[in-house]
Amino acid sequence: MFVLCFRYCLLSSLSALPDYSFSNVAQLFGANCRTLSFRPEGAVFTTKRQQTYHYPWVSFEPKLKHYRGSFFDTIILNWEGQRVRLNGVTKADVTSLIDDLYFHALTGLETKILILYQQLTQTIAQGYISHSKWLSLKALLSPWADWFEMLPSINKIPPTLKSPLTHLRFWQQSQLDNLDKYNQAVMNKHKQSHKTLFDNLESHPLTEKQRDACVVANDANLVLAGAGCGKTSVMLGRCAYLLESQQATADTILILAFAKDAAQEMKARLTERLPKAKITVKTFHALALDIIKQVDGERPKVSKLANSDTAKQQLFKQKIAALLCEQTSPDEDFKALFSEYCYAYVAWLGKLPENKHDAEVQRLLAGKGSYKKLLNQLVELTMQYKNSLADKSKRKSQTLQKLQKVDDTDLAALTHEIVEILLGYYHADLNESNELDFDEMITKACEYVSSGQFNSPWLHILVDEFQDISQARANLVRQLQSQHDDSKLFCVGDDWQAIYQFAGSDIAVTTRFSDYFGVTSTLPLDTTFRFNDQISAVASKFVMANAEQLDKQITTHSKAKKACVQISYYQLDDEHKKSNKQSTAKRTKKVNDDEAASLPVNTLVTTSESKPVSKSSPANELLLAKKLAQLAASKSGKQEGKQKSVLLLARFNFQLPDTKSLTALSLQHPQLDIKAMTVHSSKGQEADNVIVLAMEAGEHGFPCHKRRHPFAEILQPDLSGFPDAEERRLFYVALTRARQQVSLLCNKDKPSSFVTELLAGDYAVTVTK
Repeated sequence: MFVLCFRYCLLSSLSALPDYSFSNVAQLFGANCRTLSFRPEGAVFTTKRQQTYHYPWVSFEPKLKHYRGSFFDTIILNWEGQRVRLNGVTKADVTSLIDDLYFHALTGLETKILILYQQLTQTIAQGYISHSKWLSLKALLSPWADWFEMLPSINKIPPTLKSPLTHLRFWQQSQLDNLDKYNQAVMNKHKQSHKTLFDNLESHPLTEKQRDACVVANDANLVLAGAGCGKTSVMLGRCAYLLESQQATADTILILAFAKDAAQEMKARLTERLPKAKITVKTFHALALDIIKQVDGERPKVSKLANSDTAKQQLFKQKIAALLCEQTSPDEDFKALFSEYCYAYVAWLGKLPENKHDAEVQRLLAGKGSYKKLLNQLVELTMQYKNSLADKSKRKSQTLQKLQKVDDTDLAALTHEIVEILLGYYHADLNESNELDFDEMITKACEYVSSGQFNSPWLHILVDEFQDISQARANLVRQLQSQHDDSKLFCVGDDWQAIYQFAGSDIAVTTRFSDYFGVTSTLPLDTTFRFNDQISAVASKFVMANAEQLDKQITTHSKAKKACVQISYYQLDDEHKKSNKQSTAKRTKKVNDDEAASLPVNTLVTTSESKPVSKSSPANELLLAKKLAQLAASKSGKQEGKQKSVLLLARFNFQLPDTKSLTALSLQHPQLDIKAMTVHSSKGQEADNVIVLAMEAGEHGFPCHKRRHPFAEILQPDLSGFPDAEERRLFYVALTRARQQVSLLCNKDKPSSFVTELLAGDYAVTVTK
């Protein structure tokens, strides 16, 4: 620090002269400076010993300190931490000195400020400011924060800098709510400029929320599309908008779907609405195949097992049989492990007294008793374990950590050992034949993308039915997203309709979207064009009883004057109560291997060996017939010359009318178009009227209350543990297939807990006969 003590003297404006000169009187107060000059590059001080000190404006720190004294004031200046103390400033001159100092400093920094302002205006000119751009902008302006903080107190600002500094200060000091307001204004402008597109893209103009979803441009965007809210229209609108606004070309857009049929449907819609655009639409598996082919230079060999769960199941069964029964060289270690597993399994079932466990285990080891069911269980658990984590290297260690959290640790640990052995043989067979299955393809594609061996051409990634995504697929999306700093991720889904947990989907990727993909703009599509307000009120309130579900306020295009969710009871007669009891206890109809292969693990892993006999009681059949007759006779919702559509839904396939019965019902009621399917299969379907069969309690009830294998508990995502969470979402799907009315046929002797909840709560439902 060097000290200056001076009296301010106004000098000539001639450039050769100093701006300030200090009198002999100032020297009496210890001043060490004779002159102070302002130059374009900085301030120059000379001492009474003729020493010269240069301080550049680029390192000047605008936060000075001003101390008032009895006769003279003191000003302390800083140049990147080096202090300059000015003593003996007269009170009459201190304000002018400070103003002049700031004026010359800003003038010296003018070029840098104008370049900074140009960068700001270029960013703003691009329109929507994504979170990554916002962070970059804040980082760019951050070194100037002290200047912007001092700006209101600076009296003399060069005229050319007043407007730029005002704008720069606004953006540097803006908070996220200012950014949101700015972006909403940009979105409104874009919606207006592309109004013709949004009005005419579909048969009906897009809603305001649909238009918002089309134009939002954050780095990661999640559109929560309630049932019947027009998510496909948003996917089409998004693509059309990107092309029309010239924010993208067709070859930079990628649409991902989960099923081949869904991908083909999306391609057909794009071809119809945007015939000139050659946008890439692929399933995750097809994308993975293409990535591997591009990196390796040849198409990978896809195992025949990839397309067939049945084939995989059969392979695992054969491997177990070979390990246990190979006459020449059976695997004694595996036999011992399997025997130990059987003991733990029989104990877990708890059906036999302990003194009979040995005999039951021997029956299992001999391939008798419930051996087939046990085998199906192990195979299904192996397949679910295989798909449980995106990072296969962490699968074993993470599973070991969870083992201590289940009730039957021994059975879970033994299961883990067996499935690890089976998967070891499975992967060895794939490696030997140089083949991949679909899951291995996803993993390998992720590796190629993350390593940079594959260079993604896509800047806009759109994912349909996002609620069905697994950890592995989410990882692939994340890797593609991270390849470009300016990439945009756009996902459309509905966590309320996440019903495929048994197949590997993880609802947490949707409900905790920003944890996976960064800061997110979440937009709801809240107007449904399918069902009325009465159905919506019941369905929405029911699914939102679980606070883990994302909140949405659904409005409906259609209104109804009375409750449209009806509950009707049927009661089994004594003969059918006895028949149903015997069908489970005696296992009169067993699940064969082919049927088992098509069932999810939560269907197979149960304490009974088989599903109950598909025998409806006369009361149940009469109630269904009565409901269909009422619908056929009713004029409500009827359109001239058109059949009313009726969808019969059930939790399990065996609870539906068989083909013969369905044909008979259709012939009996020609006014009705009757279809029947499980609730899982009904996803994406709709009908005028829905009848949900077999609303009852129990293992094959709705909700389904099966005793879950302890290892299956480990494989479930770590969620809140809300009771029947996925079953509630499944019930929501059932309710929202209907456009006009839902009828719930409920077993009076053992009613579904869902029906009981509807009646006990403040739900708009009615009980009818």
